[in-house]
Amino acid sequence: MASLSERRRLFALIALLGGGLLVVLLVFIALRPVLPSPADPTHTAVVVVAAGVGSTAPRSGPSNYQSHCASCHGTGGKGDGWTAWLYRLKMRDLTDAAYVQTLRDDYMFQIIKHGGASLGKPGMPSWSQELDDREISDLVVHIRSLAAPPQQPQATGSSR
Repeated sequence: MASLSERRRLFALIALLGGGLLVVLLVFIALRPVLPSPADPTHTAVVVVAAGVGSTAPRSGPSNYQSHCASCHGTGGKGDGWTAWLYRLKMRDLTDAAYVQTLRDDYMFQIIKHGGASLGKPGMPSWSQELDDREISDLVVHIRSLAAPPQQPQATGSSR
């Protein structure tokens, strides 16, 4: 039979895990998109077209960075996004010009499109389902612009 101290440790571990799951659940609930209330279908269609919601038009590099990258890499690229903090992930500082200059454009394109697992960086998700090739290329240009001073695209070089 387990001693009282072992049972207390087990209870504390279960409470800690439950609290962590509760925090993650609350974060996802808070960030869940708010759906519009049902309205006249004709009116809704006019509003959607007028607002550009649901448009399949490509978005800009900065816009895609904010919606797809900033939660991990931070709004300014410092690697201080809320998801990185929450999961205790170490993100690279994309404002570090010396580091960004070592990255080839095709490497950055591939890691964004196919995810990091294909290139030995397992924490990076694939964005090929949400972004087309032009949007990914624009995102690469935007990421380079975060480095101080902004870096020019590199056709060749090492991919660390």
